[in-house]
Amino acid sequence: MLTSYRLTPPALSWADDGAPHSNAFDDVYFDKESGLEETRYVFIKHNQLIERWNTQHKNAFVIAETGFGTGLNFLCTWQAFLEHAPKDKQLHFISVEKYPLTKAMLAQALRMWPSLDTFSRPLIEAYPEVCHGLHRIELEEGRIQLTLWFGEAETGFAAMDADVDAWFLDGFAPSKNPDMWSDTLFRHIRRLSHPGTTCSTFTAAGIVRRGLQNAGFEVKKVKGFGIKRDMTVGLLAKDDASLTQRMSQGQPWFNVRQDTPAQVTHVLVVGAGLAGAHTAFALASQGVKVTVWDKGDHIACGASGNPQGMLYPKLAAQDTPVNRFYLTAYLYATRLYNKLDKEKYFWDQCGLIQIPKNDKEAERFHGLLKKALYPDSILQASTDRTGSLFLPLSGWVILTRLCETLLAHDKITVRLNTALDSLSPVQEEGQTTGWNASSNGHTHSFSHVVLCTANDTETVDAAPDTPAYPIRGQVSFLEVEKAKKACQSMGETRDKIDFDKVLCEFGYVSPSVDGLLHFGSTYDLQDNDITVRKEGHQRNLSILESLLETPKNTFSTEDCGGRVSFRCAVPDYTPIVGPALSQKRYLDCYAPLSKNAKWQSTDIADPINQLYLNIGHGSRGLTSTPLSGSYIASLILGTPSPLEQKISHALHPSRFVIRELKRSQTPLS
Repeated sequence: MLTSYRLTPPALSWADDGAPHSNAFDDVYFDKESGLEETRYVFIKHNQLIERWNTQHKNAFVIAETGFGTGLNFLCTWQAFLEHAPKDKQLHFISVEKYPLTKAMLAQALRMWPSLDTFSRPLIEAYPEVCHGLHRIELEEGRIQLTLWFGEAETGFAAMDADVDAWFLDGFAPSKNPDMWSDTLFRHIRRLSHPGTTCSTFTAAGIVRRGLQNAGFEVKKVKGFGIKRDMTVGLLAKDDASLTQRMSQGQPWFNVRQDTPAQVTHVLVVGAGLAGAHTAFALASQGVKVTVWDKGDHIACGASGNPQGMLYPKLAAQDTPVNRFYLTAYLYATRLYNKLDKEKYFWDQCGLIQIPKNDKEAERFHGLLKKALYPDSILQASTDRTGSLFLPLSGWVILTRLCETLLAHDKITVRLNTALDSLSPVQEEGQTTGWNASSNGHTHSFSHVVLCTANDTETVDAAPDTPAYPIRGQVSFLEVEKAKKACQSMGETRDKIDFDKVLCEFGYVSPSVDGLLHFGSTYDLQDNDITVRKEGHQRNLSILESLLETPKNTFSTEDCGGRVSFRCAVPDYTPIVGPALSQKRYLDCYAPLSKNAKWQSTDIADPINQLYLNIGHGSRGLTSTPLSGSYIASLILGTPSPLEQKISHALHPSRFVIRELKRSQTPLS
């Protein structure tokens, strides 16, 4: 198990002209005289990329690389793709890097290539925090998708869910870094490849050629670049395993793929809250026509309509798939919000202070900091509140403005006052090829449907049963000037209201916006009351007084306004995101799990039927819904997943059926 998400940047030496040199491997990152030409010769020419971009039928072309380094190969490929690929094609570029450069190092190295400045500047701006794990970056308004794994190469490729068309086998020379070229790495290269996948590498070293041959590639030497005599190219001519078998790795019950994906023509997203807006935006950004239905009369009319929310990942002290999901989602959300909102229309990255609720939590915070699991850029000790944590990347969001911004895309049509009345599959030869959705007496056809319906999902007959349940939450607000006067009346300074960071303990309070101070919220189980209650204000005011360290009864419920909504929660505190599949088929096909929890299979019980769920985000939707929307888009489009496979298993809608089977002593009926 991973002991730290921190990664140590590489030790570099810099030549007089600015070229970087690795001290650890005693090797250069690129040839400063002809690095661009070498990349174009070795990787673009010998994978026949320009020809394949113009002849392949798939909408997206997928390249995977061993060794991101300075990103030079990616930048050259990006440039060539824009110059030579059809305008309706997309590029997905996957790369791994054990020793990622910092943003400053990357910027310094890429100054060597002014001809690529148009591409290097947005890459540097979007470059993620140096933190272990998977990072997804969208460029060119979604047409170029970069997926970076920071960590060991073989671990990264083991975690990948992708179908790769071409491999760039790069990195430091095998003689300098033989450990990277392991048998495990080559097995995962094979797993992620299909018949017709090509590979090329600058080296002709035997360790690489033998590894590729043992993995099933046909390998040959060709003329190397410049003074190099030989280089290696390869082709996977055949593979008996299907895509779903290659991706399942013995756990087909968590399948999310189709061997022959259905044509994506028009997607219906049901729900115009955070989950629906992010899903629609992710699809639209990749050229998909999307219609969004919502039963309400305005966007984000449910729990996503709270006036102000906080970006709060609640990071744990242990490395688990769920914690990695929230960490990855958190970093993705901060990048997306910063990219979408340069003018602070809906987002303020002011930072968040997490205050311990009690001595036990204070001890946990101390241990978390001492363990140094996270980089300081993500989590550090607060200098404002002793014993508290500070998350510098966090902040607050005006949720309705965020949803409106996402749904303003020209490929998205929003239909309000449009409830989903019925949903029925379109069948051809026993397979679902699309859906007929009805509302207000009219039926419309869609190729795919995504239910972002939170607590209303159980009303959709076509959806599987889930254990999701509603939790009532009441938020409160005060006029800032009234709050300041209340403080003064208690002998407190007005400055207590002028704090500049989100404060979080039993509840939260955010810096004021539009003259109002928002705080809360209540957490009411088995309570369906939709009215704003005085006792809810009283509880929220207690939270506010604790956060601001003011005396009890500083503020009055008479001055409070509020709003009630219902979170969609899940018993394992993890969203439900992925394909909606048949529970009955699962119970029939995977019954042996009830006798042997370690039983493996290659049988896909239920093929993907173009219906997906994206619900159950609870109180952390601002963190989890952006990446979840991107993930759903990858499943629909058949493109590389932005999630590690173990994370997608933890989110899979069918996980509850599998857990129930494993807990049973006899097969369920």
